[in-house]
Amino acid sequence: MARLLSVSVPDELAAEAEALARATGKTKSEVVRDALRRHVQHEHFAALQRYGRTRVEPLGLAPEDVEGLVDELRAMRM
Repeated sequence: MARLLSVSVPDELAAEAEALARATGKTKSEVVRDALRRHVQHEHFAALQRYGRTRVEPLGLAPEDVEGLVDELRAMRM
């Protein structure tokens, strides 16, 4: 099911969305849906990263430490 979502955008952004839709053969709605979907995915990933930091910082681990540990775990599973 689809819902109508009415949004206001500046004229310049609307023109860019229209140009992108023409260039890609998509409708403006498809262009906006794709952009919103990517933004939501980005926010979910950012939230996951924030959660991960709250878990490793108390352990005194840095991002590069975590990458090494993940690599070790992956190697052990093979």
